[in-house]
Amino acid sequence: MNLAENLIPRPQHLATSGSAAFTLHASARIAASGGALASAGQLAALLRRATGYALPLVAEALPGDLVLEFTDMPDGGPEAYAVSVTAESVRLTATDPAGLFNAVQTLRQLFPAAVEGAAEGTGGTEPAWTVPAVEIADTPRLPYRGLMLDVARSFFTVAEVKQQIDTMSQFKLNALHLHLTDDQAWRIEIHNPAENPSGLDYSRLTSVGGQGAVDHPGVGLTPGHTGFYTQQDFREIVDYAATRNVLIVPEIDLPGHVNAALAALPQLNPDGRPRPMNTSGEVGYSTLDAANPLTYEFVREVLGQLAAITPGPYLHIGGDEALVTGHDNYVAMVREFAAIAAGLGKTVVGWNEYADVELPQGAVVQYWHGELAPAVRQAAENGARILMSPAANTYLDQKYDSASPIGLEWVEGGPFTWAEYYAWDPAQGGIGEEQLLGVEGPLWTETVRGNRQAAWLTYPRAISLAEVGWSRQEDRELQDFRRRLGTFGERLARQGVTFQEAPDVDWSAAPAPAFSDEPVPAEPQVRNN
Repeated sequence: MNLAENLIPRPQHLATSGSAAFTLHASARIAASGGALASAGQLAALLRRATGYALPLVAEALPGDLVLEFTDMPDGGPEAYAVSVTAESVRLTATDPAGLFNAVQTLRQLFPAAVEGAAEGTGGTEPAWTVPAVEIADTPRLPYRGLMLDVARSFFTVAEVKQQIDTMSQFKLNALHLHLTDDQAWRIEIHNPAENPSGLDYSRLTSVGGQGAVDHPGVGLTPGHTGFYTQQDFREIVDYAATRNVLIVPEIDLPGHVNAALAALPQLNPDGRPRPMNTSGEVGYSTLDAANPLTYEFVREVLGQLAAITPGPYLHIGGDEALVTGHDNYVAMVREFAAIAAGLGKTVVGWNEYADVELPQGAVVQYWHGELAPAVRQAAENGARILMSPAANTYLDQKYDSASPIGLEWVEGGPFTWAEYYAWDPAQGGIGEEQLLGVEGPLWTETVRGNRQAAWLTYPRAISLAEVGWSRQEDRELQDFRRRLGTFGERLARQGVTFQEAPDVDWSAAPAPAFSDEPVPAEPQVRNN
């Protein structure tokens, strides 16, 4: 089958022809200049590893070369791109670096799956590095297509986060939301300010709070699952993500989900005493104090330092499951926290509970559970955008079925397979297309230890979400996607990415690597945000 018919996400326009395919030869070069050189270098690194060819970067193209360049695309917005393949050349064009990165990912899928591995000795027989003749013009449906990684319940190293960025970006997912703080842990370094009259010792947020995690049976709090990011670590993640067209969205969960902060900074508690660290998966029991002036000093300092190391536009302040806060106190604090974030020049994001509060103009409401109407109302009244993360269609922590060795089971319905994560429309419940920011798949990590387990819960469901966010609703069809999804088994396996081998998909692939030698048992949860 023509590999152009297997692309994920499905392009907006694709035309194949019966003309001869392009064959990459050892003499080929990659032609690019200026801003196109970054994507050209990434393409060269991918192809050199797989083919062993030199593939030098040059300024001018000859027949048989691959060309990357910028050009005007009147019918495409940000991230739009085009791919043109003939027997003589491959040409990738876009209006911006993000689009050119997307073009490289599409070309990657047009090569045989062997492109995902290292060059192998073939006894003199070279693989046929061919690309079908095709014309593609593509642009995304929604601007934000993301995943969320809960690094608070279980820590992931900088290297592990980079690996996750590598995997997600090939499917044109372009945002990674890092859930940095929760009841169990605080994962981001906050420096003590030069002027600190209250005496809050912000270094304790990580020296105390950074040592926590959710303790599930048979797991324990091993050093590999606790820790924190220095601000330099965070900058490293942000910079790496930017090279792969991924935006980092940091979250400080407020005013609930703050037990780790209350354990580290006793002055935040009404009685001035530190709260004990809690390693259970329990939620809804902690809160900041609306009457304490240090609450606002604390939030202003934390959000200020985080905004300073976050070049992207978004700052997530949580707002969910503040079950013991009290409505008036919740409204007072969240209104102020949102204003602080907006005052730092950021677009404030929060879980949909915070839509009950009057939000700054253009805020983002992330819908995950419960009533959708307040989010729609905010969108109508103040131009809020809605980020769709309905639990039954996007939550990657849910078990696939009752036999899954890890995952949670609090969401009603199910099973929670690739199909349920594909067969829905984010424009629902009165949301207009213009009010949608995008879609996001959250991975909460109470039961997860390390990237192999994280990937097993994430894939293939995140691939479904990638197409939901990218491809037009009218262009998507479940059975066609099932066929295309199966062709990615070999690609993921060659990359060493674990995935759940759904029994209703013909993977036609090398077997997926096992996700864990010793699966982690999961406790049933009522909720998990």
